[in-house]
Amino acid sequence: MITMLKALSINGITQPNLILPDEFKKVASDTRTRNDEPVLVERYQRDTDVQPNHEHAVLVWGEDHRLLSFNNFSLADDSGKLPSKRQAAKIALATMTALDDQYASELSYMRTDLLTRAYLDDNDQLVTIPIQWVKFAHPNGSYNWVSVGAGGQVIEMERESYWDYFLSRRSTEEWNYDNWVLAYEGKGPQPAAPEALA
Repeated sequence: MITMLKALSINGITQPNLILPDEFKKVASDTRTRNDEPVLVERYQRDTDVQPNHEHAVLVWGEDHRLLSFNNFSLADDSGKLPSKRQAAKIALATMTALDDQYASELSYMRTDLLTRAYLDDNDQLVTIPIQWVKFAHPNGSYNWVSVGAGGQVIEMERESYWDYFLSRRSTEEWNYDNWVLAYEGKGPQPAAPEALA
């Protein structure tokens, strides 16, 4: 089956690196707090019934409608091979620049790690997504990253994520990860460090 894709449009500007399956629709929209800022958390998926850790996407928006986080846990396009670290870094910076060129101009490249992300398919089988995780630092003290998958597809983008050095954990809330949300709601275990305390 061929999945049709659509690029996000943010503040009237098409973001060609941020794509979702065309069949995805918004199924939830909640106001939360992230770094003491009210944010809008939107969930997209094919079906209206929310099943944690199944195929979905989450977008987190700041008060000024800047995109803070994008997670596409689907294999909208798993063709092609994983890009090299250099290619992934170029895609990551281009993605950040297209979203906010002023903010991106202040990012400093840190490193690229080979990691995986995963979700459950309709048969509850684990689907693994290999990624190049490209990490940047910003003068505001935050960490920022873009995860690039097969064929150069952006799987994740996050900005303004802060670290608690005393606890050796992330301090920024993780509304974009189902296991963290389940822990926050008392429906699942606390994720291990370096995840944020729920």
